[in-house]
Amino acid sequence: MKILICDNLNQQVYKELEKIGDCFDISKSLSKDEDLANHIKDSEIVVIRSATKLTKEVLDKAEQLKIIARCGVGIDNVDLDFAKSKNIFVTNAPSANLISVVELTVALIISASRKLSLADSHLKKGEWNRSEFLGYELYGKTLGIVGFGKAGRLVADRMKSFGMSIVFYDPYVTDWNGSEESVELDDLLRTADVVSIHVIKTKDTENLISKDMLDLLKPSSIIVNTSRGGVLDEDYLFELLESEKIFGAGLDVYSNEPPENVDRYNGLNLVTTPHIGASTNEAQLKAGLETIENIKKILAGDESVAL
Repeated sequence: MKILICDNLNQQVYKELEKIGDCFDISKSLSKDEDLANHIKDSEIVVIRSATKLTKEVLDKAEQLKIIARCGVGIDNVDLDFAKSKNIFVTNAPSANLISVVELTVALIISASRKLSLADSHLKKGEWNRSEFLGYELYGKTLGIVGFGKAGRLVADRMKSFGMSIVFYDPYVTDWNGSEESVELDDLLRTADVVSIHVIKTKDTENLISKDMLDLLKPSSIIVNTSRGGVLDEDYLFELLESEKIFGAGLDVYSNEPPENVDRYNGLNLVTTPHIGASTNEAQLKAGLETIENIKKILAGDESVAL
């Protein structure tokens, strides 16, 4: 079987894939889009992460494709409906990246609350104006989690150790009997000191945190997004930060990746990372091995792991 590898993989994962078929790696190609269009024609398995987009136009070129394997949780970079119409199985690894994403989320929250990014740049310029970096403690504050799935709950567990109280918004979570309080989205945004977003990108969640919703935030609030770009209005978020109508923000994901006009970020209490939530050795290994097991199951006739 020809296996087309489109994004960088852990070496152990790569070796395991070689046991299944002949691997053709275009992850480091300087003409990746062209190579993808050419090699998907006779590939039977395509392995991707978040960087590669398998649109209808790309998938339409596939003549022998049986499986799309996504080493990670999100599949918004795959035209799932069109893949199914061509009888292509799509599988992913929804739990493998959780801990890494959650830990990055915590890091962004702490960094924004103490203005660490600004303070770091300040000191490296040889300056020492400590009064510019007055932050605030997380103890006794309220964390609002938008999307109370596995990632959101793990973030809640960790932030409770800081002495934070937790509220959440998730229309799919009903009859919750934990210590966290379920609230409506507008109430969450009005009352939370820190807002952390953990939703998948769908038609329902696109621009979920819109301009009107962002206007509900308190001047002292922080908002963090490590889920998917496009679920909040980034341009308006920058306006709020520039006018100091909110305290800070942390972003790992963006509507356009890589983001444009990054000069606008300078001087803001905005901690930015280049979509590295899953970029740990542990997450890459777990995601890859889980994906390989899914591939093996599908090839053996077990379709339960297909989306």
